Amino acid sequence: MLVSALVTPFRAGDGEPDLPAVAAFARFQLGHGCDAVLLFDSSGEGEALQDGERERVLDAVLDVARPDQVMVALGAGRLPEVIARGRHAVSRGVRDLLLADAPGSGASSAALRVRWHEPVARALPGARLFPYAVPTRTGTELLPDDLARLVEDCPNIAGVKDATGRLARMARVRELCGPGFSILCGDDLMLRDALLDPHIRADGAIAVTTNLAPVAMRALHDAGREGRATKARELHDALLMLFGLCSVTAEEALPVGGEVRSVPQRSRTPVPLKAALAQLGACDAGVRAPLGPMGLRGGERVASALTLTARRHPDLLAPLQHALSAGAFASRDASALPGKPRVAPPPDAARHAAARRDPAGRPSRAPDGASGEMAGSC
Repeated sequence: MLVSALVTPFRAGDGEPDLPAVAAFARFQLGHGCDAVLLFDSSGEGEALQDGERERVLDAVLDVARPDQVMVALGAGRLPEVIARGRHAVSRGVRDLLLADAPGSGASSAALRVRWHEPVARALPGARLFPYAVPTRTGTELLPDDLARLVEDCPNIAGVKDATGRLARMARVRELCGPGFSILCGDDLMLRDALLDPHIRADGAIAVTTNLAPVAMRALHDAGREGRATKARELHDALLMLFGLCSVTAEEALPVGGEVRSVPQRSRTPVPLKAALAQLGACDAGVRAPLGPMGLRGGERVASALTLTARRHPDLLAPLQHALSAGAFASRDASALPGKPRVAPPPDAARHAAARRDPAGRPSRAPDGASGEMAGSC
């Protein structure tokens, strides 16, 4: 099962959700190999959306997708709010719901099981619930043993999205929960290994790179599921630069006390992913606070990743480029060509360019490593 964690595009003018763009993204990815789309997780900026906006986005996607092709992330908040979101999704025919370990709570694994996941599962008996383990974002974690007990107590716990970055944890989940339990890898960089490892045999992925290259991600998914290790490795290696867009760190120039300093700035999904889609002409790069646009160096890193990928493996971005050229994203700029992504500098590019000059007006040299780094963990 390949699920695409959709970004939520916002309109450039008023910052409202761009519903036609959301529908176009969902239609494109479902038509190019994805089994379903996930709405409102961290890639979709679910925590930045009001419940009314979430409902409108869901309606827009259901206009182009069947309910069984949609998964909804319930987000954070008080239990009654989370359950109400689940009930609304179920009322619209959606059964698959994603529930992250209570973000920022610091709850123990047992408390997460008894006082977070279990009440939601019991309140939504008609849903298929997928706990989401992502401790780097939530600061807590439902451990495999508590997950196994949760599955025993609540038969509608259908699977887990594992973005812990630990293959050993996935193997432990498989051992405790059995072959019929669905393990969906939530880390694109680890997908190949999670699919091929005989102790895991992941059932699929909830991926973000599908926003850019759904056909290639489908091919990687199928090769891994079928045990074709050589083909899976080839596809994994080809996609590496795009996997890196999950997290981009770059040294950005910052004027402080009359000096220009290079300060490492890390941007995580969806910021680099939206920057990439904007450079390709698919949607606006806008994100909602507290997220902000990438700096100049970060934008250059994104452009470099797109350009190198298009040059070395032009087939990866070709489906998206063809969709743009065919008007699938009619309100967008489809002028970018495969192999030559359109690079749009961040809104404050002029300020950054000025900051990169020393007080005498000479360009300021960045220290070693200024080109930044990209990592694949989402």
